[in-house]
Amino acid sequence: MPDGGSQGGFLIMLVGRSTKFSPIWWNSKKIRRVVRSTLAAETLAMAEGIDTSLFVCTLLSELLYSTSDPPCTPVTCFTDCKSLWEAVRSHKSVSEKRLRLDMSGIKELLNAGQIKTVEWVKTEQQLADCLTKQGASAGFLRRALQTGILC
Repeated sequence: MPDGGSQGGFLIMLVGRSTKFSPIWWNSKKIRRVVRSTLAAETLAMAEGIDTSLFVCTLLSELLYSTSDPPCTPVTCFTDCKSLWEAVRSHKSVSEKRLRLDMSGIKELLNAGQIKTVEWVKTEQQLADCLTKQGASAGFLRRALQTGILC
């Protein structure tokens, strides 16, 4: 962003076995703190998306099963930031000290099974790309929303 800040965004969808989906929550806003790297911006955006996803899972469990305990829909995260994908899979700590807490939180949720997996996708396949990048094409997201099918 022109003022030195970073934009973060996420899209939360319910996806059926047939890959049909419904978007249920999306967000795009300035990240809550100034960061020094793309990795930091992407990590903070993912952490907020995960937090919201887990809230939605709890809400669905309470509505459908009258309990806040699982069964919960498995949460799969997608990122087009290869360094984030690699950092989540690595046993090494990230170099940025402030980022270690957020990264550790994501890894802890993965190890606890609250997040099924973090997957890497090409930027052209990242549905939420247009929520964060000026000039990014919304065509991929628009087609997915029109068909209701996740590629």
